[in-house]
Amino acid sequence: MIFVTVGTAHYDPLISKMDELVRSGVLEEQVVGQIGRGMYIPKHFRYFRYLKSLSEAYQKASVVVSTGGAGTTMECVTRGLKLVVVENTTLMEGHQAQLIHEMASRGYLIWCKDLNNLMTCIEEAKKKTFTKYVTDKNLAADHIRKLLAT
Repeated sequence: MIFVTVGTAHYDPLISKMDELVRSGVLEEQVVGQIGRGMYIPKHFRYFRYLKSLSEAYQKASVVVSTGGAGTTMECVTRGLKLVVVENTTLMEGHQAQLIHEMASRGYLIWCKDLNNLMTCIEEAKKKTFTKYVTDKNLAADHIRKLLAT
C-alpha cells in the first residue's frame, strides 16, 4: 500500500496527482490518503482527513508519499520508512526545502521536485536502501559549558 499524507495542512496538487496515477493504471498498488484540509476529493483511492495517529498507516505502507512538513518527515525517517517527499510550495517562503534538501542529501528520503516525476520517485523508493537515521550530536551543551568556563 502507498500511503500519501499532507499532514494537518493541504496540498491538492499532490492528492490530485496520486488520483491521476491510480485512475490511469500507472500506479496499480492500493493507495490510501490523508488529505487534511484539502479541497480536492480523490475519486480513485480511499482517503480520510485526519486521524489521531498515523502509525497503522505507516506500518502497512510500502512507501509513504508526503509533503515536506517537519513532523511527518522526522517521524518517517526515524522509523526508517521509505519516504518520498514533495515540497508543499503553497506554504510560506519555501521553508520546507531546507529540511528536505538536508534529509535527501543524507540519504534518508527521496525528494520529488516535480510532480510529473512522482511515479518514478515512488518506484525508486521501493528499490532503494535508505540510510538509517542517526541524530546529530547536540552541540549546544558544549557551547554553554565553554561559555561558563571562561
